[in-house]
Amino acid sequence: MPVNNARYHLPKKAIKADCPDCGHRYKKKLSRYVDRRTGEPLPEMYGLCDRASNCGYHLSPYHKDPSGMSYADEVKQRLGNDSLPREWFIVAGKLERKGLVQANVIEALCRQEGATVEQAERVVAYIFGKDVTPTRQHENTGSLIVTEGPVYSIPDEVFRKSLGHYDYNQFSLLLHRYFGETVADELLSRFQIGTSVLWPGACVFWYIDELGRKRGGQIKLFDETFHTVKYIDQNGEKRIKTSWVHTAYARRCDEQQKPYPDWLVNYLDERNDVQKSPCLFGLPQLLEEPADKPIAVVEAPKTAILCTPQFRGFIWLAVGALSYLNTERLAPLRGRNVILFPDLSKDGSAYARWSRIAENLRTQGYNVTVSDYLELRATDEQKVAGYDLADYLLDQWNEYPPEWKH
Repeated sequence: MPVNNARYHLPKKAIKADCPDCGHRYKKKLSRYVDRRTGEPLPEMYGLCDRASNCGYHLSPYHKDPSGMSYADEVKQRLGNDSLPREWFIVAGKLERKGLVQANVIEALCRQEGATVEQAERVVAYIFGKDVTPTRQHENTGSLIVTEGPVYSIPDEVFRKSLGHYDYNQFSLLLHRYFGETVADELLSRFQIGTSVLWPGACVFWYIDELGRKRGGQIKLFDETFHTVKYIDQNGEKRIKTSWVHTAYARRCDEQQKPYPDWLVNYLDERNDVQKSPCLFGLPQLLEEPADKPIAVVEAPKTAILCTPQFRGFIWLAVGALSYLNTERLAPLRGRNVILFPDLSKDGSAYARWSRIAENLRTQGYNVTVSDYLELRATDEQKVAGYDLADYLLDQWNEYPPEWKH
């Protein structure tokens, strides 16, 4: 089986799924194969189980079935895509995840990438994993007709039920302890923070896009120091108490042996837009704040929330993770002044990465700079620990008695 530079590989940062042989008893033990060309995972049957000695499941996309053909052979034979640019597949994959239908993606490849209709159809056939729906052309102009695909989100009813219950919300209690009642209540309202019953004291950070759609809800349980609770699972592996609303909802349905509601079926369908957080955290603030007020973007929602009362001159948003900073997520900020505050890293790689992204964004018309506030002030120990701006502030606050904080 190919191992070096193979098109299909098992990445170091594994994409997890349930192992077909382990069943539901052991969750997320299968490391899925990924297509280097598109960055997309293959169907869930192709992967390697972590439980090598107890299970040993491994289905490679290069494994030949009784017919003598492998998944890789079938793709190559069916599509013959080796001569097409890798970037086209990446673009098409992103558009498919956004919910665009085949005709939309074909139109985008032809218009933006210069592909012919036949080439675009070959790319789309691979990304969608099925025959291409015939494209329609405008009667007068001859151009492909573009229609907006559906975007799947979490119902407002689920969102509203999570709001409040702050006496049982550890994050809420911490905000009150550090900032006092007035500021804490304002932060809870501003960022529309929810409460979850997944773990006693857990909160929900809702990712709400510029149209008010609830695109994802991150569940977290914090300890007394504003850090995510860690624990050791039954297999002796270190875990953190972080999950997602759709995952918790599905788990509860399974436990109660109830069918999934339609919204959850669509949300979990890999063919739909099921990214956990495909938009910035805190976007609803843009509707209330002046258009000329500068925007600060950090990685974690917690950081955006804690920085808001300390640096009132900015609108604080969070992207969700270091690798999530991209043009798609920052699109609602076009035309505004944006400052990025990356987390610290041992070798400065996080700062360098966001600096490169900012440079690319500027070529696309964004007004983006990267702050070196932390890089200049942090100690070597703080850099090794991967501090973010909230961690840095908390270290300073903890040097003072509670009366000083509010």
